[in-house]
Amino acid sequence: MAIVMNSLLPFAANRRVYRAFGHAIAADCGLVMLVPLATLDGPLLGMVDGCPVPWNEVCQTLEAAPASPVLLDSPDFAVTVSRLAQLGTENWQLATLPALRSVVFCHESGARVAMTADLAFRGGSYAA
Repeated sequence: MAIVMNSLLPFAANRRVYRAFGHAIAADCGLVMLVPLATLDGPLLGMVDGCPVPWNEVCQTLEAAPASPVLLDSPDFAVTVSRLAQLGTENWQLATLPALRSVVFCHESGARVAMTADLAFRGGSYAA
C-alpha cells in the first residue's frame, strides 16, 4: 500500500516533512510520524534532509513491538488518532513506549506514529 506524500503534511509542524533513517518524518509537538520512503507516493521534492526530533525517539518508535490490533474509531481515542484514518482505516496495531510516556500506532504499510498520551487518549490517560 502506497501512502500519498501530502497525507503527512497535516501531522508536520509548519507542513515540513523531513527525510532520515530511510523514512519520511513528520513531527509536531508530542507527535512523530515515520513512513518508509519506499511506501511513499508523490513528489518527494521539498523534503528536508535531517531529523526534527531526537534520534533516540525515532529509534524507539521504529523498534516498538506492536502488542495488539486497534480500531481507530474507539471512543477512548482523541481526535488526533482519528486523523490517522487518512493513511488507512484497517490493520493498525498499538505499541507502548513507557519511557517516553507515549503510544505508537503501527500500520501494516510500515508507517508508525508515536504520540503522547494527551494526544492519543481522551482525558490524556496512560496505562503501560
